[in-house]
Amino acid sequence: MLTSSLVWRMALSHLRKQWKQTLITIMAGAIGAMLIAISAVNYESVERSGAAWIEKHLGPINWKLTPEKLNSDAFSAEEAAFLVDFSRKSDYTILPYVKAEAAVFAEAANTGEQSILKNMLFMGFSMEEAARFDPAYENLWTNGLADDELIINRDIAKLLHVDVGDALKVTVSGKDELFRIRSVVEQRGLTGYQEYGAFAGTIIGTEQAVRQLSGQAGDGYEAILAGNSDPSVNLGGMFFVSGQTYKVENLKSKYKNEVDDMNYSIIIGMISIVAVISSMLFMRQVLVMIGDSRREMYGILRAIGFSRDNISAMFMVEALLLSVASAMLGTLIGLSGGYGLIQFFYSFYAADLSQTAGLVVPITAHVSILTAAAVFAATLLFLLFISGLTARKASRFNIVEALRGPSADSGTLRAKGWKRTRNRGVIAAGLSATCVHFIFAFIDSPELTNDNMLTIVLTWIASVFTVLFIALNGVGKMTVPLQKLLRFIGVPPISMLLAVKYPNQHKGRTYTAALLFALVMMLITFLVGITHLIQASGNVDRINQTVLGFGGYAVYQSELEKDKIEAVAAADPLIQEHMKGKVVVEPYMLSMQENGMAQAIIPVTKELLLNNNFALNARSPAFSSDAEAWQAVLNDPAYVILPDYYKEKFPKPLLNLKAGDKITLPVYKSKLRSREEAWVPEQKRDFIIAGFLNNDAASGLIDFYGTTLMNKKVVDELRPLGHKWPNQTDLGLVLFQFDYKNIKLAKDLEERFALEGVLAFHVPYVQNTAEQLINKQIGYGFIGFTVISALIGLLGLAIILFRAVRERSKQIGMMRCIGVPGKSIFWMLFIEGFVISLMGLLSGLAIGLSGVHMFVESVKADLKGDKSALLYEYPFDIVFPIIAGLLLASLLINITPARAALKLKAVDVLKMSSD
Repeated sequence: MLTSSLVWRMALSHLRKQWKQTLITIMAGAIGAMLIAISAVNYESVERSGAAWIEKHLGPINWKLTPEKLNSDAFSAEEAAFLVDFSRKSDYTILPYVKAEAAVFAEAANTGEQSILKNMLFMGFSMEEAARFDPAYENLWTNGLADDELIINRDIAKLLHVDVGDALKVTVSGKDELFRIRSVVEQRGLTGYQEYGAFAGTIIGTEQAVRQLSGQAGDGYEAILAGNSDPSVNLGGMFFVSGQTYKVENLKSKYKNEVDDMNYSIIIGMISIVAVISSMLFMRQVLVMIGDSRREMYGILRAIGFSRDNISAMFMVEALLLSVASAMLGTLIGLSGGYGLIQFFYSFYAADLSQTAGLVVPITAHVSILTAAAVFAATLLFLLFISGLTARKASRFNIVEALRGPSADSGTLRAKGWKRTRNRGVIAAGLSATCVHFIFAFIDSPELTNDNMLTIVLTWIASVFTVLFIALNGVGKMTVPLQKLLRFIGVPPISMLLAVKYPNQHKGRTYTAALLFALVMMLITFLVGITHLIQASGNVDRINQTVLGFGGYAVYQSELEKDKIEAVAAADPLIQEHMKGKVVVEPYMLSMQENGMAQAIIPVTKELLLNNNFALNARSPAFSSDAEAWQAVLNDPAYVILPDYYKEKFPKPLLNLKAGDKITLPVYKSKLRSREEAWVPEQKRDFIIAGFLNNDAASGLIDFYGTTLMNKKVVDELRPLGHKWPNQTDLGLVLFQFDYKNIKLAKDLEERFALEGVLAFHVPYVQNTAEQLINKQIGYGFIGFTVISALIGLLGLAIILFRAVRERSKQIGMMRCIGVPGKSIFWMLFIEGFVISLMGLLSGLAIGLSGVHMFVESVKADLKGDKSALLYEYPFDIVFPIIAGLLLASLLINITPARAALKLKAVDVLKMSSD
């Protein structure tokens, strides 16, 4: 039957005659495919752009090695040679190199115009070792390089307007030298290496040329690049050689993590799933309605001998055409729209991110034919599955009823028996799930773990089904009060009566339309809430972004490295000009809680308090200001400032601690203990609590976990009992005080430190500002995605109202004949559409809000101490305009079918009835 040309012609004829319904059906079915296609474009674009970016700036470079102990600030020639020799016996590759920060000048021969590039990485290495390290450019390296020659990349050549054979002047620390350009190549690996964003570009010369121009005496190497010819090697690890010590910086792993952090396909996929579910509900309802409209024709065909399989095949042809068109339209729009959304997601804050984040991965849109085919095929199979289920239902009907129309009680009869039992069971299950969800949300918030996440999500989604069902049934019980209420705005009472009566005759259809709105609104509400929570909890202007009051810090792992940091800070004019204070801290961990985590111990010194306005969460009533509390700890060993979680009945023996209380703190030896071994303190110390402190930026550093501040004398006495955790590799930190909210200044300081080889200088405000911008743009993008999926609900409502006008044409004609005014008929359809959309939006809003509340309370339960990061008010100023916009759109859609009903002439409708 599917191969019959007659069937295909009939299907095309039906779709053409009802072209408005066909168009809306195709558009709604396409939205799910569109969002899936956008998700696929996002994933492929980030993956391919990230891979190209990593290849450009790293290529064969996986790791960077630096000396563990900077006794000479460099690997000796013997150490470097040993590592190179070791690598030749394995899959690893090693390339020792020297470097200097340089400025490059080029002068046009005809005009004399100069081009200048500053902050350039001038690096040199053995060309023989480079050929082994980077076989992709083997010819470039084996051709050799003279001491007065350079290799540059095409990007630098374009900026300087030079080419092979031209001369460049390179300046390092005030010394100049002319070089001739030997080769101009693409940025890849060594030619694109920029020391993890510390430099603006790279030029390559010989090792001798770099040493001579930069004045580097000796034959040591400040750093070594390492790679591996095996692509499956673990990038998070690196070989260690017996007798050799060095630090490993996982360059490629860091780059990959940055790329992975930009791929939000999982969240976009979650939004797409809601759109797919909505599309499924809508497509099924539309196909059922199409089957109902063909019922009389199908009855005639059955009466003349067609079988149910024949009818099912005829319906499948029509559904197949709709599915193919929907899948094709959704795929095309999704793939093309993905290009624009990639631009919005990753370029909207490009200028700000480039200023704050340093390294910004440029994301360009990519999509392959294979991806397009996979999206189209998956969408088509999904729609065909829905069509098959609906075709089976469309072919099962009573021939007499199909020819004469359904009897008045046929719907009631079908509701009896096992279907009624099934419906009651579904309602009971829904009510149970809703109760569980509200217990989770408002009584006992669960811990968010992989084990219970499925239960949490399922009960949350089931709740919106149940609440919507209750809301729609409640409207039916509120007919009389609503009539009285609407009468005040001039709505005829009969309009309300009819607006409730007809939807009750097609509850499944009404419920489906409202459910489309409810699902979308639930997701919008949840995403708005979570996005606002993330932004509020990371708001750099609300949360302290300092480390013990200092805006920046540089970590060190040895005394020599600390001396180098301080020397750079003292010698650089820019750093000296803007630094208001500096302090060196070397925190250690002290076990002061039985079966608890150790906490960081830090002394209060004059340097720490100088020009510093520490804010305590609470202070002893013995002091009139926070400054007095800090001075007490500075001068008196009896006082201590504890981490804020000590106020939260933690650890258990301490209850309701307040500032000013006396406390005895045990000090335990750090060691592994069996469960039976008793915790015996090495000593006990009595203190008076001067105050409680919660430092948000410092809490992100493991060295400041549970920051506890004591008098320096006490800190020195307890230091023998202190320890470092295995993942605490830093000896200490040099803290710097400056105007850290001046992002340009902060970036300039980072650059100045980096140019002198101090790459461990960090400014939490700058780093968190970049993260906040990314979260903001992505969050609003997700909300936009979900609002787009709300079109499904609007399209579903439009079709249902148009079908309502067609199905009620006889009743409308009779009402016109008995004198019911057109205004009442208009308001009947208008109120019906308004109630459907309003109940769906309000139900989705309610369950979305409960989901946000459950999430916030669950996160709070996991926090110890100060919860100021979760001071939370739901952003109704964002979600209410969205509701108003969707409601207004639904009202505008209601007007068209309502006006169409008024165009029905009573005489024509009655003639149709008699025919």
